[in-house]
Amino acid sequence: MFRLTTKISDCLAILFMTLFLLAPVAANHAAAAEAPGRIAFLPFKSNGPKDMTYLTNGIRDMLGSRLASEVGLTIIDRATVDQTLPSPAQLKNVDDYRQAGKQLQADYLVIGSLTAFGSSLSIDSKVFNVAQGSLQSFYATAKNEDEIILAIDKLAWDISEKVFSHPRPATALVQPATAPTQNSQATNPYMSAHPDRTLAGRNGFYGASPFITPKGATSGFTKSQNMRMSLQYIEKADLNGDGVDEIIMADRKSVQIFSRDGNRFAKVGQVTVANRLRIHAVSIGDLNGNHKPEVYVSAADYNAPNSFAFEWIEKDQVNYLVEDAPFYLRTMDIPGEGKVLLGQRADIDYPVSPGIYRLALAGNNLAQESRFEMPAKVNLFDFAVADLDGDKINEIIAIDQYDRLQVMHAAGSILWKSDDYYGGSTRFIGGRDGLGLAAELDADKDLNRVYIPSRIIVRDLNHDGLPDILINKNLSSASRVFKNMKSYPAGEIHALTWNGIALAELWRTQKIDGYIVDYLLSPNPDNTKAELLVGIILPGSSLSFLEEQNCTVLMYQLNLAKAENTEPTN
Repeated sequence: MFRLTTKISDCLAILFMTLFLLAPVAANHAAAAEAPGRIAFLPFKSNGPKDMTYLTNGIRDMLGSRLASEVGLTIIDRATVDQTLPSPAQLKNVDDYRQAGKQLQADYLVIGSLTAFGSSLSIDSKVFNVAQGSLQSFYATAKNEDEIILAIDKLAWDISEKVFSHPRPATALVQPATAPTQNSQATNPYMSAHPDRTLAGRNGFYGASPFITPKGATSGFTKSQNMRMSLQYIEKADLNGDGVDEIIMADRKSVQIFSRDGNRFAKVGQVTVANRLRIHAVSIGDLNGNHKPEVYVSAADYNAPNSFAFEWIEKDQVNYLVEDAPFYLRTMDIPGEGKVLLGQRADIDYPVSPGIYRLALAGNNLAQESRFEMPAKVNLFDFAVADLDGDKINEIIAIDQYDRLQVMHAAGSILWKSDDYYGGSTRFIGGRDGLGLAAELDADKDLNRVYIPSRIIVRDLNHDGLPDILINKNLSSASRVFKNMKSYPAGEIHALTWNGIALAELWRTQKIDGYIVDYLLSPNPDNTKAELLVGIILPGSSLSFLEEQNCTVLMYQLNLAKAENTEPTN
């Protein structure tokens, strides 16, 4: 249940008293030097099951007091701000913010929101520079009542450093969960300079987890730093044989390789493609049996596939096994066969040709072998294979172009089809980028695109000895109404189990703000615990195919042994 504890109220009361006693000192300190400007804190939006006005007002006051005392800003009175701008939601663009700044005679505006994420709080804020017309984003979390003041303090220091170039003292530094080695930044030319803050675990403040879930399925999640890339796919493998998996992330034009230290990713290599090509999928295999993982990159121009495979050596050095392959490529695990390489060709006038084939390495080329038994309407990236009911006969789990999930026999007869939409993706083959909004809104216009559905993961998720399904559900009304318009502001990850007649929900995550691009599940050897990596395009990123987007990776720690099949709650 959503309620403020006495402990939180006491903490806030003590803080307000401290700020009151220190106010004269802060005022004298600010007067001693030329103030860097005036700042207005607009009303914070609250997202939660109950009114959080008390907290949002407290956060505004606390942030203001800290910036006044440390930076020397003049804080515009909250009552003046509320009377002048009663509804920040009316501010839609840069001109609106500039006009608001003029009305308040402010040099900076701070807008924000407070969200109850199950058991924790998320504080999001943006600082608008009125003169420059620029906007910077900041973020902090508190996983329980003991950390709310620390989170506010951290947010204030982040703003102080990045907006006003006022460094925090050493005593105010917050160490990351897993710190990099002392000289890794200096010696690694690919290191990200400033990883974002860690998201807190979800097991303390307001009483639930980040999952609508059976008991104990997760202890929380963290996130990587934000990265400037139009993420298309994620994989992981020990590419250099050091016993530690690298993270492989592909955007439209490159495959980027990262080492990982906790929640911190450091770029250590990159492979780019020709400008005319787009990457739409990446998969891992060891088809030549040399115990060194191969990266299979499925890429295409607007007419046909042009894929390749490589073994990574270091930095930008790779050993190409295959280049200019006329197949879309995908490795996958087939029950009874193990890891296989599958491929599909393009047709003369359509992005895909019927027929999925097993492929084998033959020198520097790929040899087409036997046809993989699959209904003709199912394309290479649409499906997974699993024996859902344990009868030694494999079922096909597939997503169609309308985002409906299906279970079928290999011959094509449908056992079940979902009423809900699953998957949802902006990746496609064929067609063209950048045709404009008018073309996307024209439902009758054939853009000759075939969309690449989201990954379907097969794994025993409830510890009953039978395979289950992990899949995303990107949420969008417009993308269901307009077949050519694909835009997903939020999504969820769903765990499903076969009950004999349908795929039924085991659990799902709470709504994740942002477009879920791809996800990986890495269980431990006895399948009792697993890490779920979820790659997302962050909210507010450009929808244009011509512009880079911002992405991040969420990291959930799952306890599969405790995942009981319970009805979800809303």
